[in-house]
Amino acid sequence: MKLPSYTLEQLREAPHLSYSALNTYLNICQLQYFFRYVEKIEPERTPVALPFGTAFHSTLSEQAQSAKKGELLSAEQLTEIFATYFKSNCDNAANLVFKKEDNQDDLIATAARMLETVTREWCDYWNIEAVAMPFQVDIPGTELPLIGEIDMVVAEALPFSEEPVTPCLVDFKTAARMWPDGKADRDLQATVFSYAFEKLTGKRPTFRFDVITKTKTPAVRHFYTIRLPDDYNRLERLIQAVEHAIQAGVFLPNETSFACSDCPYASHCRTWHCSAKSSAAETKVAA
Repeated sequence: MKLPSYTLEQLREAPHLSYSALNTYLNICQLQYFFRYVEKIEPERTPVALPFGTAFHSTLSEQAQSAKKGELLSAEQLTEIFATYFKSNCDNAANLVFKKEDNQDDLIATAARMLETVTREWCDYWNIEAVAMPFQVDIPGTELPLIGEIDMVVAEALPFSEEPVTPCLVDFKTAARMWPDGKADRDLQATVFSYAFEKLTGKRPTFRFDVITKTKTPAVRHFYTIRLPDDYNRLERLIQAVEHAIQAGVFLPNETSFACSDCPYASHCRTWHCSAKSSAAETKVAA
């Protein structure tokens, strides 16, 4: 498989849309989108789960790179790698906030248990085709490209498939508890990434979420899903509508969002109605 010559960091230098931006606008809070992507306000708080998850992703990327060569890093090696990433991420996070029961050492110990489970359950080696694969695609009827990065692409044999080997996009997820069945089939990220991959390669992929729990006894489960042409048609319409709404200056607070308790812009939200200044003329789509 031919891999892109650009990096995600290079793609981020130009105006764009991303899954994270779309998810923020559609599923978290339009006003949070405004503060983060339009006003670019420094967050008042960064929950430690963010640098933890980013460090875990980076660690599994290193595991995938080694596995692609037929090697496997030990749980101890992975824990050292995680600790380095995690401490660096914490140092660079704006206004980092720990839960009362958490501290840095305890979270590294949690990651160590998770990584031991991951190492024991790891199943991809020579079938790995790409790790941390960036993408950029144009969406019909929109001004900005859609960008992102796929954690891992593997080749899998599917029973009863017309193709003997099918590309499968893998995304690593950490979670406080295991996902319920059916969640993957509704997930916007699987739609966005599958859409981009098929546009770039002409091949319809399957999608696999590898969910690792942060529980006392960590567990790993693979959740498979697939997207069809009508899902892509709906996604294009959705992105067109989001871009139109952003350009029109539509940024309403979600008063009952699940994310309110950890909102990085809570004080700005509380005074939004007193100093709202966004307008279609002032607003630029950014991600």
